[in-house]
Amino acid sequence: MFHRSLITTSLLIILITTSAAGQERNALGRLLPSDAAPLDQQRMRLFEIDGTYMEWFKTIYKRSPATDLISEPLVRVNRDYEIIPAGAMSWEASPDGNAWYFHLRPNMQWTDGRPFTAEDYVYTFKRGADPANAYDFEWYYRTIKNWQNVVTRKMPLDSLGVRAVDDVTLEVRTEQPVPYLPYNLAQSWASPRQAVEKYGDEWSTKPEWSVSSGPFMLSEWYKNERIVLNINPDYRGAAPPYLEQVIFNVFSQAGLPQMLAAYESGEVDMIALAGQAALGRVRSDPVMRDELHTMVNFVTFYLTMDTYNPPFDNLKVRQAFSHAVDRQALLRSALKDIGVEAYSMLPPGFPGSDPSAFEEVQDFDPQRARELLAEAGYPDGQGFPTVDIWLRTLDSHSTRTPAEAIQAMLSDALNIKVGIRAIERKVFTDGLNNHEITLALVPYSQDYPDPSNLLGLWLSGGRHAWHDDDFERLVREGNEFMGPTADRFEIYQAAERRLVEDVGGIFIWHPVEHRLWKSYFSSPDLMPNRRGDEVWSGTALMTGYIKQKVARDLPGSLLDRLTSWLFGTTE
Repeated sequence: MFHRSLITTSLLIILITTSAAGQERNALGRLLPSDAAPLDQQRMRLFEIDGTYMEWFKTIYKRSPATDLISEPLVRVNRDYEIIPAGAMSWEASPDGNAWYFHLRPNMQWTDGRPFTAEDYVYTFKRGADPANAYDFEWYYRTIKNWQNVVTRKMPLDSLGVRAVDDVTLEVRTEQPVPYLPYNLAQSWASPRQAVEKYGDEWSTKPEWSVSSGPFMLSEWYKNERIVLNINPDYRGAAPPYLEQVIFNVFSQAGLPQMLAAYESGEVDMIALAGQAALGRVRSDPVMRDELHTMVNFVTFYLTMDTYNPPFDNLKVRQAFSHAVDRQALLRSALKDIGVEAYSMLPPGFPGSDPSAFEEVQDFDPQRARELLAEAGYPDGQGFPTVDIWLRTLDSHSTRTPAEAIQAMLSDALNIKVGIRAIERKVFTDGLNNHEITLALVPYSQDYPDPSNLLGLWLSGGRHAWHDDDFERLVREGNEFMGPTADRFEIYQAAERRLVEDVGGIFIWHPVEHRLWKSYFSSPDLMPNRRGDEVWSGTALMTGYIKQKVARDLPGSLLDRLTSWLFGTTE
């Protein structure tokens, strides 16, 4: 009979793959880290909602999740929300602040062998602005000179403020100084002119037509089933990956898969958790709880009001509502483990944010709320009209329960009647943009990590029926301030104070995102950032790799049986 210690040693040799045979190189010629698994294991599997096209400047709301990996943007954003090189190695603004110059990497190319140059970015932006393209995200780029006039056919396409100074220098002119333009243009994934002209909008839908400038290229796409990306052996950008393959298990919104079960069975390597029940299940599991990662999402849920008409044209009414919401009670119940309190628009950790500065402005104080409502002419709620909290049906799964809790809080604190209405998306959006909604609970997610984005949402002419002259002046000043970033953030903080004190909105919570990823997937982009958040970023698929699987990575039941047998007391 073999001695148990000998069997233990033998099993460990089998379970732990060493690097004695030497490190391997991937298809790009990149040397794998010393603790990397063999090359045939360098693949990452995820779940994502499927899309229609794999091109950023064709559609945002119907794009495939693989879009960002087959194309190269000018710059990327790291886990600390700093701009890092991508297609551009460096960038700077002109002395007057009305143009930015991006200096590209030399010798980049598309997978069809064609050189990838500044002209490709010129073509890309023109494709986005071309009214014939009917791009659904065109508003985002209106800082580029003449963009809006081109989109509305008031000026020809060649008037757009982008040009190639030479093959490796891109000039982007703006309508006014735009200090945050590099952040704005992190969303600049290039479109291949040669493929668009040959195959039209369908160029990105078939592997045989697809042309890539990014770290991966399209290998397979079976709608609502699977997308397979292989490493691009011709990639010469800033983020050469270790992974040989990325596999997206794609699905439609109507057919959500059992993600947690798939993760537990080893079918996928990363998932986003949905709901408190799933989180509880993970926290009770001895293996998965160590693979749980948490971050505050840059999304704000808030109550928006029609401040142009009664009853919310009265500041004291708005203040009364703001003091009637018990955020801590929400975090103990409806939002337990899936939210953190919000007292302002900018979430904690967002560049330029300082949530603690606003905690006392809209804090829970039911006595003060009743006093303010009485001062507004509604003592003990008498005479106050019945109002409904509108919810967008698209978000109702995440807003219905908190809205019902807020409804009860307002009723208890102010003795008023508040209803809840779930409204179809288009009706809701039209009502919001036309300032026809009295009260609504809405979310807004950042487009890029700069205060100009989340605070710019509150400028007049947008979705909110609120206006403040000081706020407008401060935000516009910050939007054009080309001085030190810290000084610019101070301008925005002063603007945010006006927003909170005038109760342009009642800020309630920021969602907390929970994800699981396998312990054998390693990436520097997944290390905790400066704030301590463990942020999942698509860049991890470029910088990450699969480590050698050791005993602790085995399914728990198998490992437990082996451990019990090997080290148990019975013979």
